[in-house]
Amino acid sequence: MKILEMFGEPVSNGGQEAFVINMLRHMDLDGLSVDVLTPYYCDNAYYKGIIEQKGGTLYCLGLDFAPGKNRFNLIAPLKKFLSGHSYDAVHIHSGSISVLAEGARAAKRAGVKKIIVHSHCAAEKITLKHILIKFVMGAVMRGCPTHYVACSKVAGLSKFSKRIVNKKLIILKNGVDLKEFGFNGEIRKKMRDSLGIEQNCIVLGHVGRFSYQKNHEYLLSILKALKGEGANAKLLLIGSGETMPQIREGCKNLGLDGDVLFIGNVNNVNDYLQAMDVFLLPSRFEGLPIVGVEAQAAGLPCIFSDGITDEVNLTPNVCYLPIDQNSISLWAQKALALAPISGADNAAALKKSGFDVFDTAQKLRSIYIS
Repeated sequence: MKILEMFGEPVSNGGQEAFVINMLRHMDLDGLSVDVLTPYYCDNAYYKGIIEQKGGTLYCLGLDFAPGKNRFNLIAPLKKFLSGHSYDAVHIHSGSISVLAEGARAAKRAGVKKIIVHSHCAAEKITLKHILIKFVMGAVMRGCPTHYVACSKVAGLSKFSKRIVNKKLIILKNGVDLKEFGFNGEIRKKMRDSLGIEQNCIVLGHVGRFSYQKNHEYLLSILKALKGEGANAKLLLIGSGETMPQIREGCKNLGLDGDVLFIGNVNNVNDYLQAMDVFLLPSRFEGLPIVGVEAQAAGLPCIFSDGITDEVNLTPNVCYLPIDQNSISLWAQKALALAPISGADNAAALKKSGFDVFDTAQKLRSIYIS
């Protein structure tokens, strides 16, 4: 059975790509052949290697990626690609309603029998523009997908109608490898030593693309508040993206140059999580963030913005706080309170809640072969 995993964004280090790679690594691929397509580019050689190791091909169409702008330039290239390649199933991943709709329509016109549209994130707010796009693209999409999938109900509602969410939506949880991410004291010491972090230093951690959505500037404000209270603290940032230059400049302006560690994109996020004491995710919007599950698997207490779904509240030491300017001190105080209790064994709780990657992979395989 030939399957195409189609992205609406570049293949980089985002949550969507991480989900697909996790599925390739943990799914029983017997009888399946899986290719990957992005209309843009791939800057993650590790992911490319896994795709090829699993017998697939990564196709990059080379279009310019312009976040926030319309995606109509990908319609013709998608149509051309699908007319020249035959697939039994196309699984479309995107934070853009228009990409899900146009991808589904192109697959339908190419004669693909199984078309899966997958929402991985929610909207920041429900604006008139969002409502109009959802209405128009819902009409474009209608009758094309055979399966509607989302990582959470809120992510589903951001892309699909209430009727579809209530009657057809499949919740496919962002499972993680609980053994791979579980707390490990030896790795913690090794990672902190390699990073030059004292064992008594409080490490605030974050994993995510440098973008408006992830709100990195708020992390700097929290660290500044902690340093202002005399705390021995550092901020560990994993990822890259378009707002990184502004965040680096912000470090200089706030006098935090030596206290923020920019690690970039790495393929061993699990090891870096071990070096952290508290995981912070002050996102302006999310679906169900896989990094939030990974952090809990690593035994970290977590502070999430109150704009993130409570469906990721899976273990005891999780709390939600607002992300207005008046709440910065609350984040700092809560981080100080939670830091001493990192290292919990959360594997049983996460498995019980359905966040074991092997369970997710088995469920997705059943969708493919049904």
